[in-house]
Amino acid sequence: MKCKAKTTSGQPCQAQAIKGDKFCFIHDPAQGVKRARARKIGGQRRRVPHAGNPETIPAQVRSIDDVLKVLDYALAEAVPLENSTQRGRLIVAIAGAFIEAIKTGELETRLLAIESALKARE
Repeated sequence: MKCKAKTTSGQPCQAQAIKGDKFCFIHDPAQGVKRARARKIGGQRRRVPHAGNPETIPAQVRSIDDVLKVLDYALAEAVPLENSTQRGRLIVAIAGAFIEAIKTGELETRLLAIESALKARE
């Protein structure tokens, strides 16, 4: 037997009614507590625990090393996520940010070496 309730669009509910009742689990007023418990459990099971250590993130990002620490954390958080196109894009974006940070750090190091060589000549 089908549920006797109507959906929010006004259409009849297509779900099977609970045995001996005229409503399905979603529409049965007597099932409110069970529905709330099921929603809570469902939400908890979808959570992915943190994989990164938030203590490694600097309070302020002021150097390339700080940027790399933030990226390390972001990558550690992204890898265990459910495999999806969004996750793939996120990991590629993090990899791109790593490349840019490493390039900037190498340029910074080379510039400092040039500046100290020029100072040594003076």
